[in-house]
Amino acid sequence: MSRFILVTMTLAVTVAGCNRFPDNGLQIAANVPPSSDCVFSPELDARLLRGLYDVQYRGPGGGGRDYVVAPVVESYLIDNSLEFQADQNNLEVDNLEITLLLPDGSAPVFPEGFPNPYSVDTSAVLASGVGAGASPSMDVAAGTGIPTAYQGLILSALAETGFTSVILSIRAGGTTRGGFSQRSAPFRWPVDICTGCLDDCPDAGEDADESCLPGQDIWTYCTAGGAGGTGGMGGAGGTGGTAP
Repeated sequence: MSRFILVTMTLAVTVAGCNRFPDNGLQIAANVPPSSDCVFSPELDARLLRGLYDVQYRGPGGGGRDYVVAPVVESYLIDNSLEFQADQNNLEVDNLEITLLLPDGSAPVFPEGFPNPYSVDTSAVLASGVGAGASPSMDVAAGTGIPTAYQGLILSALAETGFTSVILSIRAGGTTRGGFSQRSAPFRWPVDICTGCLDDCPDAGEDADESCLPGQDIWTYCTAGGAGGTGGMGGAGGTGGTAP
């Protein structure tokens, strides 16, 4: 009996010392576009297949824009409330750890002051499930995927290698109400890089003018500065965070 108690206590100390649950309680399921009213929602049917980032895009103020990601995060943690203790498994996701990769899986090395990977802030709260087999709770943890300051570094890396796209390896992180850390497995998001394909594009019409995130993810109608094409982000309704 004493041996059993000792083993149990050792396990408890080990888990508390690591301050973590196993890394399968938090997952990223998809990257979603904003709805037509610029709201991010995990309930939105539309799903992006890959991203497009125009590093030459200039808004009305003349400045560039960050590339924004909106990962759908899911919590598989189960309600652990007891008669004398409130549930400790509600999870607040507050950061995205992002590694910029090239299509061959290598990570370019940037100068000092430009870390890779880097961490960006986000905010999403996921309630715990009730009972075994409960559906995961979902929210959108939007944040900066590629900071504007990295544009020149990315162009240099692509010019050296001949690639035309990058991959964002995204891991969401947060803490439960009980103080345990969670970190998702990597979610790999490909982003095509162009120079001018979404900037000053009069033939794109309302799709570009009314974009919630100008300079990214709308496939351009015009050919100046980049390849032509058609497409958009579509979708409507839902609740959640708004596009930056």
